[in-house]
Amino acid sequence: MAAKRPIAMGVAAVRLATYGDGIPGSDFKSLPLPYKGSVAFNFADPKEVKIETEGTDEPLYVTFVKDATDYIEFSIPTPDNETIKTLCGGTINNGGAEKDIWEQDATFPSIVKTVQVETLPHKGTKVIYTIVHGKIMAKLNQAPGAEQPELLLVRVYKQAAIAENGDVKTAFTREVVSVP
Repeated sequence: MAAKRPIAMGVAAVRLATYGDGIPGSDFKSLPLPYKGSVAFNFADPKEVKIETEGTDEPLYVTFVKDATDYIEFSIPTPDNETIKTLCGGTINNGGAEKDIWEQDATFPSIVKTVQVETLPHKGTKVIYTIVHGKIMAKLNQAPGAEQPELLLVRVYKQAAIAENGDVKTAFTREVVSVP
């Protein structure tokens, strides 16, 4: 029997969890929904490595190696300061009053999480994409204007998912889920 083909369109949720021991985290917290049309998968093409010999135009052997790091990218419009702190590091300083000030760290933080992007359900299914061991880089990259919101650009770089005992686990999954 053929599997039901999912319709993977739209974004219902983007979630973060603490990375497990070579496995995805389990206690996910939702981020604000991303800016419409901003979610992108940037999975690099492999680099071709070949052995060429004299006397022929065709290579003797061809293989492929990874040439760049894969990542998922999205933008969050007008984020609150707690979201910025979660994704960029830094601190929240209320100054002892009713203030809400995000202060950027002096150094670039190392933020590692499991990240899920879930599609909207269509025809009884949805798709959940998971980067198991993601390195997060985020920055404010669009200033607010009369016809544009402030945007926080978020990139989640796919890293190897290696357990403490050395077992190499999968770094990325795409799960098709039935929904009522």
